[in-house]
Amino acid sequence: MSGMKAQSMKQLSVLINGGGMVGAAAALALAQKGVDVTLLEPKPPVADTNTDPDWDLRISSVNNSNWEWLLTLGMGDYLRQQRIFDYQQLTVTSLGGQSLSFHANEAGLNKLGVMVENNALQLALWAQLRTLNNVHLLTEESLDKLDVQAKTAVLSQGDRLNYDLLLGCDGANSKVAELSGFNYRGWDYDQRCLLANVSLEKPIEPETWEVFRPQGPYALLPLTEQQACLIDYGIRDDINRLERDKKVLEAHLKTLFSAHIGDFRLDKSASFPLQRKHAKSYVKAESIVLMGDSAHSIHPMAGQGVNLGFADVRCLIDALQKGSQRSALSQYESKRQRENAKMMRMMDAIQFGWRSNNPIMQLATTASLKVAGAPWVKRWLLQQAVGE
Repeated sequence: MSGMKAQSMKQLSVLINGGGMVGAAAALALAQKGVDVTLLEPKPPVADTNTDPDWDLRISSVNNSNWEWLLTLGMGDYLRQQRIFDYQQLTVTSLGGQSLSFHANEAGLNKLGVMVENNALQLALWAQLRTLNNVHLLTEESLDKLDVQAKTAVLSQGDRLNYDLLLGCDGANSKVAELSGFNYRGWDYDQRCLLANVSLEKPIEPETWEVFRPQGPYALLPLTEQQACLIDYGIRDDINRLERDKKVLEAHLKTLFSAHIGDFRLDKSASFPLQRKHAKSYVKAESIVLMGDSAHSIHPMAGQGVNLGFADVRCLIDALQKGSQRSALSQYESKRQRENAKMMRMMDAIQFGWRSNNPIMQLATTASLKVAGAPWVKRWLLQQAVGE
């Protein structure tokens, strides 16, 4: 029976719109199962010829489980090692000053996950894709129209592509979702996330941490022993005001972070708006599937965004290996929609509870940290952190 299922999977023709980290990983994982894959990406990653030691601002925290899975896809040889940094510890601190830490050795691991530059990971995935004969990379055209009933995509230059399965991995403003009539629910947080890469005077530990405040948390992602990405979540107007003057911004960041990490120099910064968005369905016409940010946009404070996208890919491939396309898509939608909704609710609860000045909420937060520190609860939370 398993042979029949594997054979039917190999006969699939899959079109993926969007070649970012999630789309490229999906293409690579499917192709290595023998699937015929066409990846449509009008803006492919550009080779990094820059010898500058400074990291790009687009960085992801990938948990250990997803990182080990990515390495099994064979892209490790193509990774620029200077754009990867293991971290061993994660610490969260509440408004009242209570902290909870997780260390990799508590899970019997040498790391909780890695910080990786998005472009470096995307380049490595694409380099491995180019070695496979059953992958077709289309970089000169974009998706224009869909004939859902005929399972045909019409491209910007008029070419038509037939597919058995169409994956929308094309981000929060998904063209696949638009053309297929997917609906969403969600809202704007009225916040922006400020990212600032800095060079440090003193070395730091391989630890990522986050501190909560009423206006939003601030956090650190370690990039090297003496480089870090500082994150400040704040009210939209406040962040916009800070960004108008680099000196004002640097002074603000030093007020927040110097007590934790010593002196530093601001290298580069940018910000983006925070939104919550979740597709009401993940599958249409038993052949069109949303994955990653196309299906769900989550508050980034726990670094779960790309991890949820990789979990989507792994779930779909596992389901396709076990049954028919119809049953696999049903299983994928049910499981991933439930899991992603649960994570989104958890992020919203943390955001509200841990930021609140309300004495009752602060007592509840203190109590929750004490409960979380109990060995069996902490073990479960640690499993979530590493993606198990």
